Amino acid sequence: MGVQGQITRFNERNANTFAAQSPAAATLPSRALLLVASLAVICFFLIWSSPAEGQVSVLTQHNDIARTGQNINETVLTPANVNSTRFGKLFVQNVDGSIIGQPLYLPNVVIPGQPSPHNIVFVATQHDGVYAFDADTNQPPLWNVSFIEPEVTSVPISSYGCTGTGFTEVGIMGTPVIDPTSGTLYLVSKTLEYGEHVFRLHALDVTTGMEKFGGPMEISASVPNLKGTLNFNATVEMQRPALLLENGAIYIGFGGNGCDQYAYQGWLLAYDAQTLQQLAAYTVEPNGRRGAIWQSGAGPAADAAGNIYLATANGTFDANIGGSDYGDSFVKLNLQNGGLGVLDYFTPFDQTYLAAQDLDLGAGGVLLLPDQPGVHAHELISGGKEGTVYVVDRDHMGHFHSGDDNQIVQVFPQAFAGELTSVPTYWNHNLYIGATGDFIKMFSLFGGQLFAQPVSQTPIIFNSGGPGTVSVSANGSSNGILWAILHGIGTLYAYDATNLSHQLYSSTQAPGLRDKLPALGHFVTPTVANGRVYVGGRTQLAVYGLMPALLPTSGDNQTVPDGTTLPIPLTIQANDSYESSPESGVSITCKDGGVGGTFSQAVMVTDSSGMANTIYTLPKKVRTITITCTSPGFVSGRFTENSVPGAPATVRIVSGNAQTAPVQSALPLPLVVLAVDVNSIPVPGTTVTFSDAGAGGTFYSSTVITDANGKASTSYVTSSKAARIKITAAASGAKSAIFTETVTSP
Repeated sequence: MGVQGQITRFNERNANTFAAQSPAAATLPSRALLLVASLAVICFFLIWSSPAEGQVSVLTQHNDIARTGQNINETVLTPANVNSTRFGKLFVQNVDGSIIGQPLYLPNVVIPGQPSPHNIVFVATQHDGVYAFDADTNQPPLWNVSFIEPEVTSVPISSYGCTGTGFTEVGIMGTPVIDPTSGTLYLVSKTLEYGEHVFRLHALDVTTGMEKFGGPMEISASVPNLKGTLNFNATVEMQRPALLLENGAIYIGFGGNGCDQYAYQGWLLAYDAQTLQQLAAYTVEPNGRRGAIWQSGAGPAADAAGNIYLATANGTFDANIGGSDYGDSFVKLNLQNGGLGVLDYFTPFDQTYLAAQDLDLGAGGVLLLPDQPGVHAHELISGGKEGTVYVVDRDHMGHFHSGDDNQIVQVFPQAFAGELTSVPTYWNHNLYIGATGDFIKMFSLFGGQLFAQPVSQTPIIFNSGGPGTVSVSANGSSNGILWAILHGIGTLYAYDATNLSHQLYSSTQAPGLRDKLPALGHFVTPTVANGRVYVGGRTQLAVYGLMPALLPTSGDNQTVPDGTTLPIPLTIQANDSYESSPESGVSITCKDGGVGGTFSQAVMVTDSSGMANTIYTLPKKVRTITITCTSPGFVSGRFTENSVPGAPATVRIVSGNAQTAPVQSALPLPLVVLAVDVNSIPVPGTTVTFSDAGAGGTFYSSTVITDANGKASTSYVTSSKAARIKITAAASGAKSAIFTETVTSP
């Protein structure tokens, strides 16, 4: 059992954790193994742990050796915060070539000479470079190594390669694997040395990048066949599948260089993880050719007993008549007695057609489900270029039946319109499968049976290279997010994993191409770990996550008269979204949407506590004002301020002045006034008193409160004496309005 499987056994009481980490959590073979596993886990925590407990590791392709693709320990990213406002591209790291393998993640690693541990993301390139980056910050690599030397180069695609892949070179292709107990990163490079193509297995110290265990080990192999001996030919092989670490052995798969121009075979080699000595060599077709193991970059999978599962591509098939060739098959292998032997297999009834039409069954990788209820406890799910989905009992895989595939658990012929060049993803009793030219679909799994109709699907069809292999992040059985990449255009998508019709995020949503994904290679798989998403590109590693935020700390929601200065300055803090730590030296610009207010500082810079402030004077208008403070790469901060009228400064005549009426009669029009402040803004709620200086007339109401528009009105009846009279409309503290009216004799 591998280290990852040993760690997983301690989570047996949690079914979800069991499913996420490894199928190797089914049973404990002995008290002795339990003791060994316990010691391994204790050593792991002594070496790698830090105060940041609970951080997840991504040590192998698609998260675990069952290739489930789920991370159920994601507590930071949720459907509520993964949106274009709060989530986006944090930074990129430049590399020397295209990253094809999935980035791996190891937290809390102590680097020699560094004052504190680092969370590290590891990537390898087609230019034979390996990088260890701090996973959380944009800084130079913690270390990087290159296997290029004066007489050693990466392998150009023109050297027995296929231009249709879009690759320019084929140095390091397969996703590496990490042994956290020994602190070792295993990977395979391909180089061109003095005109010869050479594969090497490297075991690098995760803290320094230095070679370990006497490495690197040059890869060669041979197996017997009907003609005598078949030798491994490095020139025409590509190491595309991810590496597998299981039970102390490193498993390495090989296939063709991306087309069918050369006579290659599909190989699986096993090496001792401590000595780097070869343990076994196996080819899927010792007497045939072109039966590659590539799986779109997915690695072989392993179960609790250490059995290895893989899918093979087009090639010779004769196992049904006693032969040794397994083209277009799911194969179950076991390492024993110095060799890799086939324990069981399944081959579709239309294998001849698949091979003739280049419809590789092995275009997609295999997923091992957690134990299922019912008669088929151990199941495998996969599919290939034909778009058919297969559910196979791993204990009785079914071999080959002429005419149909009724011997297996389930088969869904052409369930997808396009090619399945990916690994299915499992989470919370659901399967997520994507194909080129179709939607990503979510299927429900119950009692070991897959429902034929999808529960939901994405709003868009994934053309232009398809979605590749998708991943799910979740906190246990909640907050599930499906992550997918549209490869042709280069777009990162996030969907609600309980309902794929609900898109949460796209890297094309933010304005100004803020989150643009770098150019990508084929079948790139995103890595989600501890609140960030890592995507490998052709020249860069892109890191996505929660954007740092500008947080208003004081001065919000003040109410003052129009045209006046807010009594409390607007204070804002630049804050990291992960550590909640302040960020100094951040330039912040605040704007009020063009309503006409003024700032004491149009541009502020945060101090050592991450704080900045400005004084705001409101415009001479009454309104609610939204002030938005921005800084590139930060979530904007917003203040809401309320401008209200000031105290009444003037009472103005609106209408009713200079009227004439007989004695003891009403003026034809009412007397209407407007109360305004110093900025001529109407003031509602002002008490206005009307008086005629003893002229003896009567008012309908001598005291009136201005309405919402600042107006007050009353009617006036003249006295019995003809005269020219003045009527005053007064408000406290304000200049009065004076009407002049004429009272005539009858």
